[in-house]
Amino acid sequence: MQQNNNLPFPITLYRANCRGNVNNNNYPIVATPTDAVSLKSELSYDHTFIQFKRNRRSLNNFESITVITVDCDNDHSENKDDWYTVDDIHAKYSDVKHIIVTSRNHMKQKGNKTPRPRFHIIFWVGTTLYSPEEYTKLITRIQSDLPIYDSNALDAARFFFANPDTEVFVHDGILSIMDYLDKQDEAERAFANLGEHITEGSRNTTMHQKAVCLLKRYGNTEESKTKYLQEADKCSPHLADEELQTIWNSACKFYKTKILTNPDYEAPEVYNGNKEPVWETPIPFDTLTVPTFPIEAFPPDIRDYAIALAENTQTPVDMAATSILAVTSICMQKKYIITIKPGWKEQPNIFLLCILEPSERKSADLNGTSYVLHEYEAEYNRINAPAIESSKMRKRILEKRQKVLEDQAAKGKAELSDLDKIAEEIANFKEKKPLKLYMDDVTTEKVTSVMAENDGHAAILSTEGGIFDILAGIYTRNVNIDAILKGYSGDPIRVDRIGRNSETVMNPSLTMMLMVQPHMLSGIMSNSTFRGRGLTARFLYCMPKSFIGKRKYRSNPIPTDVQRRYESIIRNMLDDEYPVQLEEITLSPEADILIEEFANELEPKLNTEYADIKDWAGKLVGNIARISALLCRASVYRSHDFLADIEPLVVTGETMENAISIGRYYLEHAKAAFSLMGADNTINTCKYVLKAIKSAGLTEFTRRDIMRLCRSLKKVEDVQPILDHLVEYGYIALKDADNYSGIGRRPAAVYLVNPHLYDTQD
Repeated sequence: MQQNNNLPFPITLYRANCRGNVNNNNYPIVATPTDAVSLKSELSYDHTFIQFKRNRRSLNNFESITVITVDCDNDHSENKDDWYTVDDIHAKYSDVKHIIVTSRNHMKQKGNKTPRPRFHIIFWVGTTLYSPEEYTKLITRIQSDLPIYDSNALDAARFFFANPDTEVFVHDGILSIMDYLDKQDEAERAFANLGEHITEGSRNTTMHQKAVCLLKRYGNTEESKTKYLQEADKCSPHLADEELQTIWNSACKFYKTKILTNPDYEAPEVYNGNKEPVWETPIPFDTLTVPTFPIEAFPPDIRDYAIALAENTQTPVDMAATSILAVTSICMQKKYIITIKPGWKEQPNIFLLCILEPSERKSADLNGTSYVLHEYEAEYNRINAPAIESSKMRKRILEKRQKVLEDQAAKGKAELSDLDKIAEEIANFKEKKPLKLYMDDVTTEKVTSVMAENDGHAAILSTEGGIFDILAGIYTRNVNIDAILKGYSGDPIRVDRIGRNSETVMNPSLTMMLMVQPHMLSGIMSNSTFRGRGLTARFLYCMPKSFIGKRKYRSNPIPTDVQRRYESIIRNMLDDEYPVQLEEITLSPEADILIEEFANELEPKLNTEYADIKDWAGKLVGNIARISALLCRASVYRSHDFLADIEPLVVTGETMENAISIGRYYLEHAKAAFSLMGADNTINTCKYVLKAIKSAGLTEFTRRDIMRLCRSLKKVEDVQPILDHLVEYGYIALKDADNYSGIGRRPAAVYLVNPHLYDTQD
């Protein structure tokens, strides 16, 4: 070990108070070693280089990292001549700042593997990584650069066991590992720059890159060695012959152990010869991979019921979970509001759309979650029937008294003060009406009326998508979509039309849960009003995987205690009074930080990764806040004793984490749903081109051929992205034209057609 060597870059590590404890996840001690001796001292305990929230190691708690560490166990070969040593790593990364520390199994027997060099390489990143995705991307790039590294040690929540006997080898340089990898990516282009100069500071890295590329292109031959030495002449100042030989030996070792053993590698004589493409089955455009609902994010009482219901009905748990979110939303609308930050509040009502094929037991699933609403509504109306009827009678009496007084006043037989008094009584009278928690088959006009009569709230639960037909104007030309849009956002609804009573709904709250078949989606999206006015952007989409063909006839019944706990929490939420002023739900400091981090992560992707669904993704943060409110209330049982002290509802960090995980689930399903809804025009155009190719029976073609066959593609910029997409999906391939040696303009690019295309049905 090199004694008292200063470290070439700052290191922050987080260590435990234990050694060799695989079950420990607490790393409370923060250390900043400055030299080899102090680093060895810290490595004598279990440690990690990742900063985790609350010092608790888990993927969800990942916060940041400034160095990145890879394992080299030399398990890639049993030939010791193929093993990489510390000197080999120093030679390969001679320009890169790094530190090598031997691991606890260095030069020891490990399982059935003989003793060999085993060590960790700590690289300086050159910046701070703030997400596990960034970490995984970088460490994967490093592993690809030299695949001897342990490919099973790439996760973003890893730790290292203590090694009190570790040796520390410090190597200074001028590059970070990210700088090095960027230069490596440019290596192939280095051959085109024949007049370049390789300056001091990048000579070793560049020459190693060039050596590997030459070996890949020409093999381990005199030709590749000669070209390598010719490239070395560009170094300024020149490298010593001994150093050049060390770099060449390192590149040859890499070529032998990793490139030649790669089954995808083609020898130079094969690569440079004429060859036909090897065709594989193309990737279907309609193949969608979507995640399963993160049911562990639910509070226990509703989580257990969703799982039990899914088992009983033999349906995906996604259906039960999405339905339960709708039920909790109905319980809470017009009772609560969540404050995200000053000036931003959201109602806890949500719109949900479940896309399922026929025979998926939609009714059984929706009835299995909403039956509590039906029973509660019927019970409430039965108990309050006398009071409801009495209220109707009192209203009729007041209206009759008003009519009598109006007639008497017109004849001069009543005082105006009597009219004022009866007018005040009628204005202050609040009629007690039957409880109406949800509707099914309903028109938009009726939705407005129900909200007006129902203190501003209403809900639609349906296993059909008939409401979309109504909204599209199939049954009437005068459809008011505003009521649905404003019912989501809470904007006031004012209806003043000839032939109808004026209706005003302040702060409306509408919940919708619809189950539709996939064929309806194209109609939903093709309606420019729906998407143009933001209706499709308001729904959370669920596209569960079908269980048809895998269902058991005799399934497990829902356990009595599980059903009782579900009914209890839903009824407890329904028992909450409709207050004059909405009860406020707030965010804890931890929840506030989490939703801010998610919003900052999402925002820059709205114009890139999520550009096709920007209208939907732009509402995701608000929907996550709404979901967090639902989870927050569903996780507590509140006393409705008038004298009891009610604790204010606060969204915890854990609840917000769960809401965000549910939001990410709906994000992936929205991408799939919008693709099916026709939002992805590229896929539709690709199918159009493939159909034309099949109809013409083509085996190869040029871009101009496609423009002749597909008259709607009139410009090169219309055609080329489609051809590129078809290449990416494996339907076509660019014919090799590298051997062209003619005079004049190079012939047009020719594309070959994958024969598998003719094996598929239209």
